[in-house]
Amino acid sequence: MLPLSELQGIAQGAGLEWVNSDADKITAAQEAIANEPRPVHMPRERKPAVVLDEGPLVLVETRKDLSQVSLPFEQQA
Repeated sequence: MLPLSELQGIAQGAGLEWVNSDADKITAAQEAIANEPRPVHMPRERKPAVVLDEGPLVLVETRKDLSQVSLPFEQQA
C-alpha cells in the first residue's frame, strides 16, 4: 500500500482531493453493525399450483381471411 502522502500527490495530480476516513469511526460503525440483531427470516409463501385443464383441445382461429375484409382506404368516396 502506498503512503498517504503519495496517495494525496496522485489525487492532486489528477485534479482530485484525497479524503481519508478516520479509522476509529470506521471501527465503531462496523462494531455497531455487527451488534445489531439479525432480522428474522420469513420464508416466502408459495403461490398455489396452477390447475391445468385436462379437457379436449380447442382450435382457435387467429387469422382472418383478409380478402373478405374491407379496409377504410379501399372504400371509394
